[in-house]
Amino acid sequence: MAKMASTEIRPYPVSATVVMRSTLFALANLGATLQTYNEETGVIVATVSRWMGLQKREVVARVRGFEQTSQLEIDAPDPEKAQEIIQLVSTYIRDGGRIQANATMQWVDLARQQEMRARRQELTGKARTLLGAGTASESTAVVPASDSALVSADDPAQPVQAGGSAPVYIPDNPGVLVKNKENMIVELKVDPAVFTDRSSYIVTCSVCQATTLRGSAFCPNCSRPLTLEAVQPAMQRTAESSASSSLTFGLAAVAFSFVPFLFLVLPAALEPGTEGLLATIRAALSPLTVALSAALGLLPAVFAGITALRRGQRASWYQNLPASLYQNGKTRASFGTALGWLGIYIAAAWVILIVIALVAG
Repeated sequence: MAKMASTEIRPYPVSATVVMRSTLFALANLGATLQTYNEETGVIVATVSRWMGLQKREVVARVRGFEQTSQLEIDAPDPEKAQEIIQLVSTYIRDGGRIQANATMQWVDLARQQEMRARRQELTGKARTLLGAGTASESTAVVPASDSALVSADDPAQPVQAGGSAPVYIPDNPGVLVKNKENMIVELKVDPAVFTDRSSYIVTCSVCQATTLRGSAFCPNCSRPLTLEAVQPAMQRTAESSASSSLTFGLAAVAFSFVPFLFLVLPAALEPGTEGLLATIRAALSPLTVALSAALGLLPAVFAGITALRRGQRASWYQNLPASLYQNGKTRASFGTALGWLGIYIAAAWVILIVIALVAG
């Protein structure tokens, strides 16, 4: 047997019988050829075709039961095929009615193929008649019945006629069509006692397609949150930390915006005979004071102000979600946003004053 390229393991809150038959029907729906099926050992071996049927690879499924729960292990030729099987199995376990719908589609496809085969035989017969080769003989291949434990004693697996020109009629309650290792098609009836609608108490993870009981906070396979209660603490912590960070950066923006005052106004203001704010700034202007004011005051103030605005917006976004039940930190986020804008406006005012002082001078 070729080495498997992908292995997927999923837990299910149902019995091993349900998982076994769901996996079998999932493989049948994907057109796989059944090689081995044993409910006692929990092993399914099937062959899937790749590259237009030229390459065949095996899929091995192992089901382990634990009272009313079970675990499915899928060995598939590629990750895409494994995920496709897992998704179908989870769908069948959650909603058993999907099996009947997919079985009906199998019969529709079989009837369409039989119709096309009969049409080709008819055209071939007419061509041979025109060429004087006589009438083409028709043959019908009947698939023998196969013993199976998947159905009850009064509803055994039924053979399906394929080939020839006889049309295929879709039954009122079609079963799943499964290919055996002789490449013959066998119909397996769907047991309604096994495949029921469990959507009222089973949910499927949208990420890994694992199923779990409704109300579970986290997925048992990938640990992703499944309910709002599971994400509430994380949302609350993020909103509060963003609000506190917004307030901190807002205060820093205002503090940095007053640094130019220390270099441009305070030294001259301490001396007697000051002539006004613009004159004081013009007297204190030098390449060194301008560089210090920009590096230690204006640029950090703008950076801290923008950061305060972003953190405040992030906190507001989390607080305004419909799933958010707590509004802790809303006041801090509002103050942080206001202080951020204040720090940016003060820094812009200093730039304007410096430009006016240079032009006036």
